[in-house]
Amino acid sequence: MKNVIKLLAKGALVMLPMLVIYIYIWVSPMAFMDEEIPHYLWNKEKTNTPEDRYYDTIILGDSIANAAYMPEILSETTINLSLGGMTPVENYYILQDWLSSHSAPKVCYISFQDAHFLVDDCFWSRTMYTHRFRREQIREIIRTAEVYREHSILTEHYWMDVLSYELRLPNKYMASLLNGGFNQRYETNKEEQRLDELHGGRYIARDAKGFDGGHKVVLDEFYVNPLFEDYYRRLIGLCVDQGIQVRLVKLPHPENVSFTEEYRTQFYEYYEILKQDYPGITVDWIPTYQKECFVDENHLSNYGALCFSSEIRKLYPEDFPDAPLNEQQVAAVNDSISYVRRGEELFDWIAGRDYTLFLRDDEGVSSVSGLGDSGVQEEGYVLENGLFLKREPNEAWKWGEPEMGEVTMVVVDHYNDQVVYQQSFWREKDMYLIAE
Repeated sequence: MKNVIKLLAKGALVMLPMLVIYIYIWVSPMAFMDEEIPHYLWNKEKTNTPEDRYYDTIILGDSIANAAYMPEILSETTINLSLGGMTPVENYYILQDWLSSHSAPKVCYISFQDAHFLVDDCFWSRTMYTHRFRREQIREIIRTAEVYREHSILTEHYWMDVLSYELRLPNKYMASLLNGGFNQRYETNKEEQRLDELHGGRYIARDAKGFDGGHKVVLDEFYVNPLFEDYYRRLIGLCVDQGIQVRLVKLPHPENVSFTEEYRTQFYEYYEILKQDYPGITVDWIPTYQKECFVDENHLSNYGALCFSSEIRKLYPEDFPDAPLNEQQVAAVNDSISYVRRGEELFDWIAGRDYTLFLRDDEGVSSVSGLGDSGVQEEGYVLENGLFLKREPNEAWKWGEPEMGEVTMVVVDHYNDQVVYQQSFWREKDMYLIAE
């Protein structure tokens, strides 16, 4: 009997580390998960938690949608629920979750890159890994994938993989556990979620640098595979059933990407059929943007998102009525301004908003008001975006001298009466490159 007890005790001691790891995986995912995981968990909580606040506009799609639509620029009642790697499959259930705990919005903008009409490359590594959806939703996805024989979801042992994730078996999380260490990512992940809330769900390319232009890319075929066609229509149909205006937007590409006539023909034929089947939806293809607006061949930078969101506001003013920025929007704009590396972008960041941009160079001090205060015309000139740059007395400069660079720029936020940006730049033709 004593030998049996000793054997059981030894077995318990051997199993204890595994039990600790197993419990840790269940109760502390934010402590070891990396990359986009905190954003998926924020999205899950946001969509499933009832709120008093009403959002009249929601954004759905994948990473290009997440990078492009900037709620702080669009409106205080816009939220970006898109996630990196998502296809129409997952977005159907995101909307389903949202409608179960929130009032239906008035408008839904939906954008996908072509790749996410073809394969689901993140179903296991993100959707299942984070337990983003309920069990019955996952089972419905798998069964639908079986109908269409969708290889990007149906792994060799897919039902066993589903069970392994549902039970949170350590073999599915060991790589992150080893790379993340014990509780090493918790603070970073919580900060990412704080910024998710601040920026209304937008997280892709929040702090990324610019794009060098890339290689020439020619797209010659537009195709939606059957599984994603099914769920794309389910998504649109759910919106229509709820009285939600659907706006399908193909987002801009950089200058190195082009499309053949065959591609364009296939694209417009596909969407003409959709518009016939769902009268009332709108379809837009936004033209090419300059490479300075991107961080890679697909994703808009902060500045690109500012340009795109401003364009969408002009295209559909009925969706985004003019209103003063609220406290959260101002804080989000300030955060985005803090990452600016090309000085000329600052003029567009302040345009229409209560900011002042001060510039100091070897000719003295100038200022630009975001609200368009033109002052005395002889003392300055009108910029391309309609703002007015005027000369100031030297004593208007209240900030430290630059240690390097030809021009210093300072942005003052008048909503909070504080300096939110100061950098020195080298001047290169019409560009101001940050001095480092």
